[in-house]
Formats: sequence, C-alpha cells, structure tokens
Amino acid sequence: MAGSWWLGGPGMCDRSTVESARFGYCVAAPGWELTNEAAPAELPYDELIKPADASTVRIMAIQLQTGQGLEEIVQAARDVATENGMEVGEVVERRVAGVAAVQWDFVLEAGQVEQQVREIVFVRGDAAWRVQLQTDTEGFDSRAEEFEGILGTWTFR
Repeated sequence: MAGSWWLGGPGMCDRSTVESARFGYCVAAPGWELTNEAAPAELPYDELIKPADASTVRIMAIQLQTGQGLEEIVQAARDVATENGMEVGEVVERRVAGVAAVQWDFVLEAGQVEQQVREIVFVRGDAAWRVQLQTDTEGFDSRAEEFEGILGTWTFR
C-alpha cells in the first residue's frame, strides 16, 4: 500500500502539527499555534499565530462558483486590496502542494502600526485557497522564510 500515502491515505499527516478537518489540509508549522480552538466564536478561517511576535497565518477555503478559476479569484482579491487603498506588489507564479498558485505582497497600515502581508492564492477542485502571512515589517524576511517552510509541507487530506 505504498501508493496510498500519495493519494491521501493513512499516515499522510503524520509529520504535521496542524490538521484542519474543516478545510481538509495539514501542515507542519512548528512554533506556530492554531488559535481557532480558543476563539469564542467560530472564525471563517484557520489562524496560526507565532506567540513570540504575534505574526499570523490565515488560511481560508472558498467554494468556487461555476466558471471561476485562479485568475478570477486572484483578480478579485487584488481588486479588493486596491479598493481599500493598498498598493499590491507584483504577481509571482508558484506552486503549493502540486497546484498552480499566485502570490503578492502588500503593506497594511493599521493606525500607527505597519504590517507586511504576503498573500498566496491557489485552486484545487471546486475550492479556492487564500493563505496569508501577516507580520511586522522588520521581521518579515524571517517569518516569510518560515511561511515558505509551512507551505512546503502543505498536504490536502
């Protein structure tokens, strides 16, 4: 049964520290804590937090409508950010868990605090995934490296 691991069989999430039954994925994110269990109300996304500096990774799956694909989801997400006054960075094509993905960065200003954000969007089956790293500008490079490590372990259940 060696092939069952590749198809999502037993043991596929053995090395993961986070498993989401709701969104059907697992990742290895050592040092990050899933905050959803402690939330007083159910969040519309999964949220990982790095306690050392309150960096967050938010993960959301959205049901696609007929005819929607990666291009439409990316354009809609970028349009919303632009309409909210954010200057979004260039689109970078990449892959996550074997599927085509797109990423971009932007700066989020909340009062006097400036946060750096990396957004990654990908589509698998009839769902679009939005995965977002948010951290302070000074710590962005190190957290972005950890974020890449998390994405590198992404497994669909």
